[in-house]
Amino acid sequence: MSNRHARADGESDDGTNPTTVSRRRLLRTTAATAVGAGGLAGATGSASASGFTGCDDRASAPAEYPEIDLTSGNPTASNVDAIADADEVVIFVHGWLGLETSTDQAATLEHALEANDYDEPVVAASWEADTPNYWRAEGTTETAGNRLASWLEAGRVDLEETTVRLVGHSLGGRVCLETLTALDDATVGTVTLVGTAADDDSVCTDGEYASGIDTSAEAVFNYHSEADDNVCYGYDIQSLSSGLGCGGADCSSGWITDDSGTTPEHYTDVDVTDDVDDHCDYIKPDVGCVPQLRADFE
Repeated sequence: MSNRHARADGESDDGTNPTTVSRRRLLRTTAATAVGAGGLAGATGSASASGFTGCDDRASAPAEYPEIDLTSGNPTASNVDAIADADEVVIFVHGWLGLETSTDQAATLEHALEANDYDEPVVAASWEADTPNYWRAEGTTETAGNRLASWLEAGRVDLEETTVRLVGHSLGGRVCLETLTALDDATVGTVTLVGTAADDDSVCTDGEYASGIDTSAEAVFNYHSEADDNVCYGYDIQSLSSGLGCGGADCSSGWITDDSGTTPEHYTDVDVTDDVDDHCDYIKPDVGCVPQLRADFE
């Protein structure tokens, strides 16, 4: 399993300043005017050797699958009795256009975790992502993150006795980061970002999510793949910035200065380019990076 941690300090391995221009700086100085058809919603259609592949290939969750409903101002949960006595619980947050398949995606992750000897409950967190307007969905991530934070702080999970692990895919990763920002005194165990649709400097010292990472999570892992066309190209075009889920954090240059700081101490970029070649394959059995994800839970 590849586990190449990206440098976020703007230096090459020998300590010298890089001579190449970052993808983010290049994008921000380019007058891009077109939005890619499909963007982050489309599937690349890449093939893998076995198992589930593509965005339409996933498990079917039972009708009473555990779910947290973040679509209203008063978040509620159903079928979550099993988490009351659990030592750990995984909360999976879907991405853009994933509301209707939220529980199916969570069940797919659950199957992949079970195949890697992890038997703790997985709960789907469902938010209003099903709009054809990407920017509207992106704007909703803050609201969804605030609601998930309020649900966690309401005591439905005993955060002192139960380890909560957030896993967010695509814009769901952004929801997880917003959740960390919104949490007051609570701390979750780990946050797993996969193919995340957020700016690659947003987790740096001067970025909007660095403080939440510092104060509200014991560890944050960002699994990124340069073979993920949806983030590497779709997000670039729509946001004029490189995506966190493509090349990891880039703290080498900011809007005004040449330094956006560094990433928080317990933030780690994990390059899974060799293992993930489709935006929807990160969390699936037999393909993707669940073995590494599971190992990093420890």
